[in-house]
Amino acid sequence: MNYSLAALLLPVALLASCAPTQQGTAGRIVGTVSGQVGRVVFLNGFQPRAATPNQPDNVTVQLGQDLYSGTYSVIGGESPIGLSASFGVGGGFGGGNYGPGHSGYNGGLSAAAAPRNTARPGNLIVQTLRLDKSAIKTLTCTFQADSSGHGVGDCVGSDSAKYALQF
Repeated sequence: MNYSLAALLLPVALLASCAPTQQGTAGRIVGTVSGQVGRVVFLNGFQPRAATPNQPDNVTVQLGQDLYSGTYSVIGGESPIGLSASFGVGGGFGGGNYGPGHSGYNGGLSAAAAPRNTARPGNLIVQTLRLDKSAIKTLTCTFQADSSGHGVGDCVGSDSAKYALQF
């Protein structure tokens, strides 16, 4: 009985080991003057959150022959799902026909707005790895990202080159 179960699970395990793994959310970076196109990868997918001290690198940028690594951060709370308001009127009477503690009128009104996809500000800072005596290159970007993980922004290199960012 155990042999037949192992024989059934072996092909499943082999197929699972060949399946592609999630590399993260990818986007692109384009030089506004040069037209050079690069790739931005948010490791483990784009997750709108603030940076914390000593966090590991969570984004890479491949631009030409340069590989950059660093962190990104998105500020602000969770994206608002909706807006709600309520209004109520009530009163109490101490005696009379209503009896003690009886409320003469209770009414109310409430409304909720449709869900919104609010953009929030973020930035990313990456730098090249120093493998030889060459200077470290840096890219700094500011962007706006929505709750679905899409965003656009602008970047500046340490050489003053300007880039557009999309993800």
